[in-house]
Amino acid sequence: MSGASESINTRYENTIAVLGASGFIGSSLVLYLMQLGNKLHLLINETDPGITSLRGQVQTFNGSINNIDALNSCFEGCDAVYHLVGIIAETRSKSFQKTVIEGTQDVVRAAKNAGVKKIYYLSALGAEENADSKYHQSKWYVEQAIIESGLDYTIFRPSVVFGPGDKFINQIIKMVRYSPLIPVIGDGLYKLQPVYVEELCAVMADAARRTESSKQIYEIGGAEQLTYMEIVDIIKRVTGIKKTAMHIPVSLMKTVAMFMELVLKPAPLTIDQLKMMAAGSTCDNSVVEKEFGVTFSSLESQILNYMER
Repeated sequence: MSGASESINTRYENTIAVLGASGFIGSSLVLYLMQLGNKLHLLINETDPGITSLRGQVQTFNGSINNIDALNSCFEGCDAVYHLVGIIAETRSKSFQKTVIEGTQDVVRAAKNAGVKKIYYLSALGAEENADSKYHQSKWYVEQAIIESGLDYTIFRPSVVFGPGDKFINQIIKMVRYSPLIPVIGDGLYKLQPVYVEELCAVMADAARRTESSKQIYEIGGAEQLTYMEIVDIIKRVTGIKKTAMHIPVSLMKTVAMFMELVLKPAPLTIDQLKMMAAGSTCDNSVVEKEFGVTFSSLESQILNYMER
């Protein structure tokens, strides 16, 4: 464990543990929680210079979600836990069962042991018991474990999240810039609702101050419901690049994905991800916009914003 010494007069709103703090979403959430005056306990697998350089408000604890001793240490003295740990594809050491489901069981047990009052969980749109994908099934089982824990909770179900460093929109940008043709799986008409990472994290952090967020599940998407082809067209317009799309049959990509899963861990494309793509990811934002007083930005405006930085 490492942490900076603090003034004896420093007072914080709450002490909050964040799991997955060094990830794409977690690193942004940490800054919003700090701005709201919270002291943070961050569980990290490896030393992250961006996190360990933070002072005063932050203590870091080394360990994983499957290490109950590390969880117990991290949660000591905490009022709440933000649980952001998840995987999009299984690896040789991480699986939906062990990492996501069993890991959350350890989180709940450690939270109860430490007297934590509330868990905030980052789930995903499409989380259902009978979902086609293992990813969405695992999210649903985690939601149920938290709901049935007896602890207070707030669950966030975002659509695809984008921003500097994301692995979805930025991958499309790379393909538009560097591929002779832009590969599109199937007809490209499956719909998504990309939400900007900073706007998602602002809502997630603000929920810690709102009693009305108790025992709520919030579905969150960006300002627009867009087909994949519309997203590609936006990126072509933003980058000023005109290229032709090459549509690849889903049946062919399933064969490619099956082969990748046999030889690569994690595979860059999985059958599970193809199922998630076909299901789409959209929602009604009206509840979140009304309750949190937010208006979400368009995909194009935010891509322009961070590409100019």
